[in-house]
Parts: sequence; C-alpha cells; structure tokens
Amino acid sequence: MQRAIFGMAMLALATALPSAPAAANDLGCQVLLCLSNPGGATQYAQCVSPMTKLWQRLATGGAFPGCSGGGVARTKVYDRDSTVRRRVVITFNDGRSQTFSLAGIERLDGGGQ
Repeated sequence: MQRAIFGMAMLALATALPSAPAAANDLGCQVLLCLSNPGGATQYAQCVSPMTKLWQRLATGGAFPGCSGGGVARTKVYDRDSTVRRRVVITFNDGRSQTFSLAGIERLDGGGQ
C-alpha cells in the first residue's frame, strides 16, 4: 500500500512540474559527444548519423551546429576547405578551449564504418 501511495505521489509531482522543452540544438551536442570519443568520432554506430549530417552541413557551407549544453559558449570551424587540417575549436563558458579534428569526415557514408 505504501508503494502505491509513494508511486502516486511521485506521479503527481512529476506531472505538476513543468517539463523541459526539447533542445533545438541536439545535433550539435551529439556531434560534440562523438568528437570527444578517444576511439574516434564514428567508433560507435550511434555517432555515424550525426557525423554524416555534420559533414553534409559543412560541405554545403553551413555552420558548425551549436550546443548550449555542457557549458559550451561557442564553436568555430577552421580550415573548412582542407580535408586534412579541418578542425573545430570549442570554447566553454569558463574560457577553456578544446580542439577536435574534422579531417576526413567526408568519407562517412551514413551506413557504418
């Protein structure tokens, strides 16, 4: 009986609290997570699609997608036209910066490695 009351109380609390809206910048956050993987941006199948979308976006002149989660203040792509030296620099809210290589991502086909 106590479990049922506790469950109903949790349900009431959960429905009373406002839900967070879906983030419009999910692609940027996914890409940053994939790029930060020491095993490579496409080591896991879940990263192939976001990385493919990133390449398509950059290849057509689009900007690197933003990600407001994780304290990211801004992102900037350098050497966009170089398939060897292309990279993104991520600046965090606390001023730290981290660089990730985007070299060779045009080889992704969206179907796996």
